[in-house]
Amino acid sequence: MQPKKILLFIIGILIALFAMTFFSRYHTTASGMVREGIVFGNNAMLRYPTPDILGMLFKNAEKDNKHLDELIKQTEGSIVDEKTKALAENDTIVVDSIHKLETNAEGKIYYPGNRIDYIKQLKDKLRQPTCQIVHYGDSQIEGDRITGYVRNRLQLAYEGGGPGFFPIKVVYNQNSIDISTTGNWVRYAFFDRKQRRTVKHDMYGLFATYSRFTPYTKDTTASMPISKASITLKPSKKSYARLQNYTKFGLHYGNANSKIAIKVYEEGNILKTDTLIADGKYHNYKLSFSTTPKELKIELEGRISADFYGITLDGAKGVRMDNVAMRGEAGRIFTRMNYENYRQMSADRQPDVFIFQYGGNTIPYMKTEQQLKEYVEGLIYNMNWVKRANPKAIFMLLGPGDMTTSRNGKRLTYPFLPKLNDLMKEEALKNGIAYFSMYEAMGGENAMITWVKEGMAASDYVHFSAKGTKLISEVFYQCLHNDLAAVE
Repeated sequence: MQPKKILLFIIGILIALFAMTFFSRYHTTASGMVREGIVFGNNAMLRYPTPDILGMLFKNAEKDNKHLDELIKQTEGSIVDEKTKALAENDTIVVDSIHKLETNAEGKIYYPGNRIDYIKQLKDKLRQPTCQIVHYGDSQIEGDRITGYVRNRLQLAYEGGGPGFFPIKVVYNQNSIDISTTGNWVRYAFFDRKQRRTVKHDMYGLFATYSRFTPYTKDTTASMPISKASITLKPSKKSYARLQNYTKFGLHYGNANSKIAIKVYEEGNILKTDTLIADGKYHNYKLSFSTTPKELKIELEGRISADFYGITLDGAKGVRMDNVAMRGEAGRIFTRMNYENYRQMSADRQPDVFIFQYGGNTIPYMKTEQQLKEYVEGLIYNMNWVKRANPKAIFMLLGPGDMTTSRNGKRLTYPFLPKLNDLMKEEALKNGIAYFSMYEAMGGENAMITWVKEGMAASDYVHFSAKGTKLISEVFYQCLHNDLAAVE
């Protein structure tokens, strides 16, 4: 074959291969990953680059985002470890000339309306004899991540102790409390849509979850055998020092319609024998101690279990902070729950501050700006629903951090993430909600690539590593600390 024909043949093949890129599209998989390729039928996909690859070939290689290095330098020496029991002198939150009010700017906290009024209101709440914070979020806060660090920092600054809320049936690693159970405990989560369909009521309380030691049944109480279950609690040696100190115990329950006996043991010695209230309403079984119990055991006995919303362990005064993690959730389930049940539990727990941390679970599925708008409107609507049940509380929204996906062989920030960040910020401020952008704090577009390289984030390019969790938590806390210290 003549060289000219060979060349034309090769050029023809290259043109055909490039032409195929126009049949390739970006597709979101069931797991939320974005893949480029040509789809045949319902499921079969030929992985193939899109026309975007032509632009990438002539684009300079992405420069590493250097913002992480700056954050590491800024937080050097200020990140506290699990053994820190006392506050350094330069860490106290007092008004001084060192801290200047730097807000409503990239990487800082954005405040609604008069920022000084909001910060003063927050500072007043933190200075109360007790300040209750509820931190709702997705899998980024599972196992008390982020919450645990911020709680410890606030407790060091404003007093307080204990891990706050945790479920009885723990389904993920929990370092803030050492908990073990006996009996057939099952967790019911309102954010688990498949499981939710099996439950005939919507009373999931403030924490959107509960545990039971007997299954739901149509049988009458008299025909059911007596079931026993227990919960044993010890301070966790893996947790922050402040979290290991608590003197207030609460067992939150509801939907109890038959007799349930309860026995409480402290270090093996019987402390109390009682019966839970069986009127179907929400109740909190409370106990107080002079010092932190080294071991607390709760034994329960009954034919039909109540719905146990969880346990709270707190200090007698200071900051209390509950971690309510909802894997896979985007923050739009609240309005579907029973309002009166939620309000009753709120009235008992009396939250002063709500922190919502959502958005990451929607990013892989966003394809239009209209979808972004509808999501953010739905999230804010749910936050206002919570506000209606807690009219005296103030609210803060933490947006998702940077997340990257693979496009034509290169890792890039999800295309709609910056737009989501801007829209969340805009709508939060319109509705009197403070906003902190983890995306901006991390360094913005493609920052996650550097965080993964430096071991600050997991290889899924979504979640923080243990080191990264402490870093981003400290970055958020320093913003909060500096704002509080700059205002009278």
